Amino acid sequence: MGIRDLLRRRRPRLRADPADLAHLTSWCDTRVGIEAYLEPETLVSVPGLRLVAFDGEWTRRPVGDVATARRLAERLGVPLYDAMETGFPDRMRAFEEVRIARQRRERARRLREQVRGTDEP
Repeated sequence: MGIRDLLRRRRPRLRADPADLAHLTSWCDTRVGIEAYLEPETLVSVPGLRLVAFDGEWTRRPVGDVATARRLAERLGVPLYDAMETGFPDRMRAFEEVRIARQRRERARRLREQVRGTDEP
């Protein structure tokens, strides 16, 4: 047993917050065509699970460890992919572009309404 094994053993296992698990479960209940992508652990964050629906809508929550992510994906009945190996689907980018365009249109509409409101006596 090396020093790395000792350090790994002593490192506390972070568990997923029940509120995060409930969010992922309820999100999955209201969408179809869902895939799960495991985001790797970094120096500043625990592994995360990103759920992506068929239209590109997505949500992300920390899951604490890989085993929790696997159990959750199995319980939800969705395929689990390693984001470092597969990357994220292009439909996520398309969904974000549409969402951003919608926000820009909404801001422009509100600005026009404000300008019209200030012109009236």
